[in-house]
Amino acid sequence: MKLNRFEAIFTVIVIAVHLLVILAPMNNLLDRWFTTDDAFYYFQVARNISEGRGSSLDGFNLSNGYHPLWMGVLIPFFALARFDLFVPLRLVVFLSVLISLATGILLYRFLSRSVNPGLAKLAAVFWVLFPPIHRSVTQLGMESALNALCVIVLIHQTSLLLEKPISDEKWRDRFILGVMACFALFARLDNVFLVLTIGLVLVFRSQRKFIFWLAYLLVGLISIYLAFFTRIGFPRFLTDFQSTLYAMVGIGVPIKLLFAFAGGMFIPVWNGIRKELIRVVMVSFTSTGLIGVILLILNAVEVVGSYPRLVVLLDVFFSVLLFLPVRWLAVRLVEKDKGDETSPLREFSRNFCDWFRRGAGYALPVVILLIFYLLLNLYWFGTPTPVSGQIKHWWGTIPDVVYGKPVNSMPALFGFFENSGQSPWWLLFLPVSVILDTLLGGLEGQTTSVWLKNGLMLGWLALLLAGLWLRIKKRGIDAQTLMIFPLLTACLLQILYYTGSYYVNHRPWYWVNHLILGVLLYSFSLDGWNSLVSATENKSVRLPAFSTVVMVAVGLWGSIYLLSSFALQKDDKTAYYLEEVERLQQHTPAGVRIGMPGGGTTAYFIRGRTIVNLDGLINSFDYFQHLKSGQGRDYLDQMGLDYVFGNPGMIEDSAPYYQLLEGRLEPEADILDFRLYRYRLP
Repeated sequence: MKLNRFEAIFTVIVIAVHLLVILAPMNNLLDRWFTTDDAFYYFQVARNISEGRGSSLDGFNLSNGYHPLWMGVLIPFFALARFDLFVPLRLVVFLSVLISLATGILLYRFLSRSVNPGLAKLAAVFWVLFPPIHRSVTQLGMESALNALCVIVLIHQTSLLLEKPISDEKWRDRFILGVMACFALFARLDNVFLVLTIGLVLVFRSQRKFIFWLAYLLVGLISIYLAFFTRIGFPRFLTDFQSTLYAMVGIGVPIKLLFAFAGGMFIPVWNGIRKELIRVVMVSFTSTGLIGVILLILNAVEVVGSYPRLVVLLDVFFSVLLFLPVRWLAVRLVEKDKGDETSPLREFSRNFCDWFRRGAGYALPVVILLIFYLLLNLYWFGTPTPVSGQIKHWWGTIPDVVYGKPVNSMPALFGFFENSGQSPWWLLFLPVSVILDTLLGGLEGQTTSVWLKNGLMLGWLALLLAGLWLRIKKRGIDAQTLMIFPLLTACLLQILYYTGSYYVNHRPWYWVNHLILGVLLYSFSLDGWNSLVSATENKSVRLPAFSTVVMVAVGLWGSIYLLSSFALQKDDKTAYYLEEVERLQQHTPAGVRIGMPGGGTTAYFIRGRTIVNLDGLINSFDYFQHLKSGQGRDYLDQMGLDYVFGNPGMIEDSAPYYQLLEGRLEPEADILDFRLYRYRLP
């Protein structure tokens, strides 16, 4: 792609700074760039694939515990690992930098079509060089940088399509968008929610009616979750109720959308509070009543477990509570038309063929490739979906597992975790965190600080949304602003997928889409507040000057952070990963099999020994089934495990390891923070 002046200068600066990082001492990169074991799951599996040993960490247990697009990108790089273990790692650093740079440039191009060019430039610099984002996206060696690029490409291309009149849109345009959606999907499989919401935008783009679909989709889902967890509460080791929740979501959300459409709630005309309240109450009672009847039938035939009947009544209450204000807002955002009073039945009969045709063009490549991927996984690995996700759902059902617990509060259910730094919304509320750290210091967590935190968060959110509303009032809703709706909906769906289940051990790179949403909201809100500046002769230079100052500050901060952390940091001490491997090799003979929780870095660097993953994240589906059934020890016995290596507290005192390894371990040596055990059969 051809670069303009800003893009060219930006590219030169970013590459120049990062070249010094790429060429930094390997010990610095290992200790400060590749800071997660999960990245080495990718690297070692890619290496084994390139050397003909299959999709496996250890060379014999086939595993699909990764996102496929990033793995496909890495395979040719790690074919070089047979010659040098460090060259592929430097290449991954360079590749991640180039991908993030491309993302920043595309973000600039996307925003420059809508906001002040200075803000668009600031957003690009912020994305690529702001240290907290850099640590979560560009560093680590995970799929996060590629995921961000694929998501920005999909969002940008969707906005370009929305800029076209519907009459000029071709089947080929929708098919190409579907192909781009496939890249986003396989960059991270939980982008399926974004693929869905973009599909709704495409199908119902006429009069922006997709706003109704996205809003009511969220209302239907959130009301069910609120009803369920208000009644059940936290913690929730209740597997019968969990299966019922899944059934309520799978059955209830489509029914609510169907009843909302039939009840005229997609008509963009507000008929007064009394009539609208009656409409909402009728839709909520009838749809939720039908859901309750279906669940009773499914429970009677033992398809789903039991559930408290109060959940249904609470669902009605929350549906009414949410549907009414959401409809009021959606009516004001949807375009009006002379035929708005058309009955739902007539609208359906008139538009169904067009909806189907539009949806089919987009969905065709997605459905074909997704089915192919699922069947290929089923054939090769014995399970259609990655085993790593299944493992993390299973961990949440174990009371004394070391990897964390399911969420335990309503705020956490929606992504507001106790540790705000791990929250999906950390970037959106970063100013609040800075203010709280400055004001409270060590007092955070006390009652006063909780109220202050909640008040500041609400105030900051109101400020951002007010800026967005000012922008809409001043400039209308353009194609770029519209992308907030599918992205926000997808972000909430993704959070509820994880927090509304037993899934534990959420990682920072899960929330890349939320970072993109934060950058977009900041940009649009600042642009909106700028519209309030009084008309003076200096108005045209105020925002560009502000953007330039902040852009230079962020760029300098990011560059200094990178240079001081990597290029200018002289550390003669051997990297922890390498020291651990060296000592482990001294205590074990060549040719042995060593079991480890995790073990990605050790598997990559160790020579003449085989590392077997014990937590299951990058082991076989068969091993996972043995773990669940309590027969994991038999699996390890048959495998011929020789040693176990790991943190003694984890191995001896936490599930599933103390049960898995009971009666098999003899301590041999302490190595750094870990302990080496001899694995002996009885």
